[in-house]
Amino acid sequence: MLQSIRDKAQGWFAWAIVVLISVPFALWGIQEYLGVGAQPVIASVNGQDIKEREFESTYQRFRANLRQQLGDAYRADLFDEARLREDVLQSMVRDRLVMQAADRMGLYIGDAQVRGAIAGIPAFQTNGLFDRAAYDRVLRQQGFSEQEFQEQVRQSLLIDQLTSAITDSELITRHELSESKRLRDQRREIRYLLFPAADFVKPDAASADEIEAYYAANQSRFMLPERVQISYLELKMSQLSESTAPDEEELRRFYEDRQAEYVTPEQRRASHILIMVDGEGEEAESAARNRALEARKRIQDGEAFATVAKELSQDPGSAEQGGDLGFIEPGMMDLSFDKALFALAEGEVSAPVRTDFGFHLIKVTEIREGRTERFEDVKDSLRAAYSSNEAERQFFRYSERLEDLAFEHPDSLEPAAEALGLKIVTSGWLSRADANKILGGNRVINSAFSEDVLIEGNNSELIEISPDHAMVLRVSAHEEAVVRPLDQVRDEIVTILAQQQAAALAEEKARSLLPRLRQGESLEQLAKELSLQIEEVGMVARGDSRLAPAIAQHLFGMPRPEGDAAVFDGVALPNGDFALIALHRVEDGSLDGMDEKALQSLEASQARAKGRDTFEFFVQLLKESSEVVINKPQAQKYD
Repeated sequence: MLQSIRDKAQGWFAWAIVVLISVPFALWGIQEYLGVGAQPVIASVNGQDIKEREFESTYQRFRANLRQQLGDAYRADLFDEARLREDVLQSMVRDRLVMQAADRMGLYIGDAQVRGAIAGIPAFQTNGLFDRAAYDRVLRQQGFSEQEFQEQVRQSLLIDQLTSAITDSELITRHELSESKRLRDQRREIRYLLFPAADFVKPDAASADEIEAYYAANQSRFMLPERVQISYLELKMSQLSESTAPDEEELRRFYEDRQAEYVTPEQRRASHILIMVDGEGEEAESAARNRALEARKRIQDGEAFATVAKELSQDPGSAEQGGDLGFIEPGMMDLSFDKALFALAEGEVSAPVRTDFGFHLIKVTEIREGRTERFEDVKDSLRAAYSSNEAERQFFRYSERLEDLAFEHPDSLEPAAEALGLKIVTSGWLSRADANKILGGNRVINSAFSEDVLIEGNNSELIEISPDHAMVLRVSAHEEAVVRPLDQVRDEIVTILAQQQAAALAEEKARSLLPRLRQGESLEQLAKELSLQIEEVGMVARGDSRLAPAIAQHLFGMPRPEGDAAVFDGVALPNGDFALIALHRVEDGSLDGMDEKALQSLEASQARAKGRDTFEFFVQLLKESSEVVINKPQAQKYD
């Protein structure tokens, strides 16, 4: 299908496709505008729908955040797509249940709380202060309208309010604390004999029938993964020939076009006093304005601005500095704040200025005049900027041309290579797990194994490796996943079967000795008889690094010794070895010796943990008492 469209995507046929696609798209757009088009419902929580668009937006933001947090370590193949989608959906259902419960309880988040929370988000701040431009930019990047984002913040605060109300209300008794401490800090005295599986390996232990049976039952273990070799064209900005050096006239035009870059705007150092509006309505508004006017009068009567700011300002970022905000350029602050600031004379204090955060008194403490750098003074940097700009322009033009040629000639890279003077490079064999072996990593691997490239045999779309590096590829050779022949893996199977048999023999031997230990023989007697070394570990706590995890886990599940008699048991280790354990003594953890401060800290920690458990129980009760419908086919749909 895709190939036939590519082959015919010229002339009248191409225009016919455009018309046919445009009509349903236009109708779909009208339906969306009029609200006619029904969105699929992903889930319903007590009759409140989670629609496909909301789910997809949330999921894509989750993936983007995951990619940002992991940075270069991010690999798409590390995550099960269906599992991630399910987790995001369950999180949305959980949030919806908690919000509905909060609404039934009459909990509410006011506008002032929302504004305060937004102002405190580091991504929206510059030099510790809320930056409106940064706020708008991040919202655009995340695909939020201001109203949508504020509503999401309100919902998050509401969820946090109810969560805190439950988790912070738990108490823990001293008895519970004592029991927790007893178990958590318990120590156990251990010695053990290790029976290495290597001591029980027998040559030629596996018969031909056993080898063949193991091979037949474990063929997935001996699979060679599906592999491809790719041919590709790389386009790098550094490959492009340098632009012709600009003459004086071109450089002057470049300077004039970008003169704003060489202008340092006027800067004003400002201090402010913020009086927040406590509540909603005209009464709260008037009260805040009056407090600001009273503060201004104190300053007019001779009190220092910094003194009043430290006492009254509700901006935690600047109050301790006497309200100092540092130097501010036009456009950095809220529009009303900005307008008032740049209308003041040096040393002047403004009347109360209203912004989304409350009323401000603003004082200009220093003014730096703006200046423009002369052409002659910046000629060298202009020439470098011109060359860089020209290289970017050429790279963009070449990238578009490479993409067009790869699409116009989908069955070969030769036309694009000849037209652009690029060399076709062929990789070695690559599987889906070999992202680390090729530049571009998962983007290249995912493209190479895509249906359009691997199955249809087409060139890939342009792959952006970095802002100055792009690639187009095609599959030049392909091998399906295949089971390696028995002759190739026979020795490997022989080793596996020998190790399994040795592990079984080691365990059998060790367990056969347990009755003797339990009947009174000592570990020393057995160690001497078997020429083994006793591992004298001594007292250990949970998670002690001196013990293999399997031994530690088994040790703390053994019964306590009675009197001076040790308790004996054994455990198999992942590598096939077997440990014969002697537990001699148990010391419980205790609150004795802890000062009151340490006790309070431990009590608070345990109470928080108990509170989290209580909240999880609360959410589970909400689920059980609610009508939650999940539409699985929609929720598990892939991108």
